[in-house]
Amino acid sequence: MCNTPFIKKFKTDNCSYIYDVNSNEIFRVNEIIYDTIDLYNKGLDFIVSKLRNKYNRDDLVKYFNEIKRARKKNFYSGFRPDISSGIKSADDAKYLLKTGLKQIILDLTTRCNLRCKYCTFSGHYLYQRTHGNSDMTFDTAKKAIDFFIEKSKNNQNEESPAVTFYGGEPLLRFDLIKDVIELIKTYGLYEKYQYSLTTNGVLLTDEVIEYFVKNNISILVSLDGEKDQHDRYRVFNNGGGTFDKIMRNLRNVKKYSKEYFERNISFNAVITPPYDFDKFIGLFYKNKLLSPIKHKIIINFVDSYATTFFDEHNLVNERKELSKEMNKLMDRYKNALINGTYEKLTIEKHLFLEYFYNISFRLKKMLDKKFPPLGSCVIGRRRLFVNTAGKFYMCEKVGENYEIGDIDKGFDYIRIFNFYKKYDEFFEDCKYCWALRLCKKCFNNVHKKETLCKKRKEKLCEKIKKNIERNLITYCEIIEKNPNAFEVFKGVKMT
Repeated sequence: MCNTPFIKKFKTDNCSYIYDVNSNEIFRVNEIIYDTIDLYNKGLDFIVSKLRNKYNRDDLVKYFNEIKRARKKNFYSGFRPDISSGIKSADDAKYLLKTGLKQIILDLTTRCNLRCKYCTFSGHYLYQRTHGNSDMTFDTAKKAIDFFIEKSKNNQNEESPAVTFYGGEPLLRFDLIKDVIELIKTYGLYEKYQYSLTTNGVLLTDEVIEYFVKNNISILVSLDGEKDQHDRYRVFNNGGGTFDKIMRNLRNVKKYSKEYFERNISFNAVITPPYDFDKFIGLFYKNKLLSPIKHKIIINFVDSYATTFFDEHNLVNERKELSKEMNKLMDRYKNALINGTYEKLTIEKHLFLEYFYNISFRLKKMLDKKFPPLGSCVIGRRRLFVNTAGKFYMCEKVGENYEIGDIDKGFDYIRIFNFYKKYDEFFEDCKYCWALRLCKKCFNNVHKKETLCKKRKEKLCEKIKKNIERNLITYCEIIEKNPNAFEVFKGVKMT
């Protein structure tokens, strides 16, 4: 075992801290401990000789012994875990995926009635499919649903397993959505599941609305901000904007059932350049129609990896502009938590809640001997994406980049095991990284088609560590001024 403490040191303007990786604790320490902790394994004599001009010997001895006592309790330990998913064979994968599947995502069609300029399928992305003409058949959908029913029957989640419809634009296959739901009803299992779809909102006709309200189907609508923001990139085939059509449809949903509108409608918003967060806030927080459901927004940014989308932009300047705006919003977030005005925040909650929630509610227990590189995401269990041809993939974000089975043969346990094996090896050096327990990474962040890209990993790791260090400093700055600031997170559920 390495004797060098597995820690990260950082400072706020007023205090010094040590984040202890093994215990997942954050300790506020004095300057002597802060300066000597890295030298502990070299011994007391070395520390005294190194720091005698800065501190007196008695104090150095005192705090060396304090560190020594903490080490006996396993704090500031030098232990580093092995990086392992625990999947050592195809049989292990088979056992893991026997039941417990949480969500199936059916790719009903590769067709779309829009041509959004930043879309993953627009042709601007090198390693993604483009818009196509293939549709899922009912037979394929039935086999997928039958597989899902079998694999989710012992799901022990607090929430019901989910059936999600995806595309392309899934409402182009409204017929198949109805057929799938009616099929599940014939099985007598309709109440067991949740139902949802992601849509551009253009095809929310009266017929669709009536059926969705009747069957309690949740809708995630793509809406990027005020009219000029939204219409800049989310357009019809002829280049015309879609904002007015979507807003009319949303008003019709609310007119048909206000209760359904406020309970079942949420939004997916993509933040695009040029950045104007005030307009975004104006739509979701001040608009009379949308403000009652302002809390139900998922925010994304345009992926800049392997794309030609940014060719018409100065990406360096755009990133500087975005960083400047995000820093302003982070300052607002920080000040609101300190001053007890958190509930008055708008977009800041959606941007930063997860960062500080994960720090506030981190699991404070000693590291196990093995640490999984995938965190809570279990391939083939958390989500299962089924394309129009009935092939299985990890999730809709990864897309058709690593096949893990199909509707006829089920899971391909050998390919799933091989994925875990390669992933464990690829992230083996995480055992030496101080951000290990606070890091969230995904195959989608580091892949190049089916392979793992070292260059993407290096950039991702650098970015993640920088962000986590900033968040730790901000977290402690908030706690220094308001020890109860994060009480507002109690009762919040994170997915």
